[in-house]
Amino acid sequence: MKRSMLCHLFYGYLRLLEKTVKIEWQQPKAFSCHNIVGFWHEDSYAMNLVLRYIARQNADVSVLVTADERGEYIQYLLEKCGGKAVRIGYGFCNAGTLKELLASMKERKRSIAIAMDGPLGPRHIPKKLTYFLSEKSRTELTGVTLSYSRAISLSRRWDHYHIPLPFSKIVVRFDNYGVASCHYPPRIRLYQNERECSIISRENYLPIRQKV
Repeated sequence: MKRSMLCHLFYGYLRLLEKTVKIEWQQPKAFSCHNIVGFWHEDSYAMNLVLRYIARQNADVSVLVTADERGEYIQYLLEKCGGKAVRIGYGFCNAGTLKELLASMKERKRSIAIAMDGPLGPRHIPKKLTYFLSEKSRTELTGVTLSYSRAISLSRRWDHYHIPLPFSKIVVRFDNYGVASCHYPPRIRLYQNERECSIISRENYLPIRQKV
């Protein structure tokens, strides 16, 4: 019962954001509907809005999700937003799941999305799995960075998890890094900077102290 209530609460708030938040899309053509999509774990919640945008382009997206209990809440949101959750262990796929993922990338409008530094960090250090998927499937890696005019930041969490506030603005930027290599990984963008997006300021984040 508690799990069901939380799922509905999280999705209800997401629907509120969808109706009240203004989203600016930067370089959307960097996403071709056939990419490995990498994002930072701190942006996992707002990435559901990005997933909804992608789904409306008739693109199929498999999202790698932790296999622990938290993955159930994430899976519920993802499927509501048009994605397909693939549950994996910490930082790795078993051989069967990996084979299925790579085989799915033969579809013209199939993408795989992954929190590059998830599920437990360290923050902003991409796991090799991101590059492995790009290299083995010969698919371009598209990075997604999000910036918020107003957001809550759970500063005591390892990822500084961000929750956008209603009636705010989110800037979503896509960057294409080409086919990535595990041996020569690209330098992945961390944040928008103020020159690119004047609304970005650490003062606009509302830190919440939270027990981990």
